[in-house]
Amino acid sequence: MKHLKKIILITIIVCGIILVFSLLLNNQSLLKEGFTWNSKSTTDFLNIQRTQNRNKIFDVKMIQENQASQEELNYFLENGLWPWSQKTKELYEKSSKKNSLVRNYSKDSIKDARKIYNEAAILRVLSYQTNEGRFLLDGVLIKNPSGNKYEVLPSGFGDFALSKESGLLENRSDDIIKCNMDNSNNARLDRITYMGRGGIFGEQRTNTTQVDYNNLDEIIPGFTFLKGPCNPCGAINKNADYSCPFRLKVKNNPPFVSEVWQHLWGLNDNQ
Repeated sequence: MKHLKKIILITIIVCGIILVFSLLLNNQSLLKEGFTWNSKSTTDFLNIQRTQNRNKIFDVKMIQENQASQEELNYFLENGLWPWSQKTKELYEKSSKKNSLVRNYSKDSIKDARKIYNEAAILRVLSYQTNEGRFLLDGVLIKNPSGNKYEVLPSGFGDFALSKESGLLENRSDDIIKCNMDNSNNARLDRITYMGRGGIFGEQRTNTTQVDYNNLDEIIPGFTFLKGPCNPCGAINKNADYSCPFRLKVKNNPPFVSEVWQHLWGLNDNQ
């Protein structure tokens, strides 16, 4: 009888262990949902990059969720290069030729870049180097219609120091309209007004208000929506939304759309 009880007890314990492991495996499978790469190819990718690009850090979670598919990864694992379309190669080649600091054979430059950047990533890099990209990331200065009594130069000083050409002083007399990226997937337009220094600690004070993008072409001189009002900041979300094309009028230049943004927005060259 005692022997039978021991067998029953051992059976219960074994069944319990099997149940626990089963639950753990189910939980692991749930955690993997939403990822587009299988575990082996992810490991292979990291092993290649540890050898090929030792000094660079790759956020695998971000790449697989927002940039590169399993098919693109398979191509990389087979060839050691990310697949780029011919258009992306052309855009990169044109951009590299404009680089006054680095000069090398464009084909070699493309090959080196494809070892590091998948196509979605390199298009982002290229787009940020344009006027449209700098507008989204750094913002644009806008005159405050009522003036700014908190940020004024002392009497007798000119405004040359505040001009973009001089680069001597940051212009805090004007407002800045730029994308607020605090929420990585819901970037929005903000207007920042400088409010002078604090009386006790001397900290720079600002007042930030959200901008209604429906009025953006009226607020920013030379800004034009190409397909109706929309949120331009969607283009710098973690999951980029390239559905809000616009055109900028840059000083001393006619209005135009950079070629990389024409490609991302799916525009014709003449728009």
